[in-house]
Amino acid sequence: MPSFNERVGEVIKRKRQRDRLTQAELGSRIGVSGSYISSIENGQSSARIAEIEALATVFRTTAFELLSEAAAADGYKFSTAHRDREAFLTLYDALSPDHQRMARAFMLFLREQQNMPRE
Repeated sequence: MPSFNERVGEVIKRKRQRDRLTQAELGSRIGVSGSYISSIENGQSSARIAEIEALATVFRTTAFELLSEAAAADGYKFSTAHRDREAFLTLYDALSPDHQRMARAFMLFLREQQNMPRE
């Protein structure tokens, strides 16, 4: 399975070829060399966020859309629900084992309350 950097590179290459740009032409539009664009497309280098934003402008899209397209290759979807879940799990993992047990008990209590019929 390709890495995320490799998938980003594939998206950039596909869009560059769609727009009939050489690596050197694309590089000059965002202020980098053609060989650097080549290394991004081959997954050997990771583009900085400023470069992703500049590439998105050249391709008439957004940085978010570029990265989302790369992420979609493995079925991962950016969403508010996913982001919230990941943030919650990160907080939970940072708790001590005792606090994790307490948090779990509280979440189970909340689920019971939610599932109780309202009068």
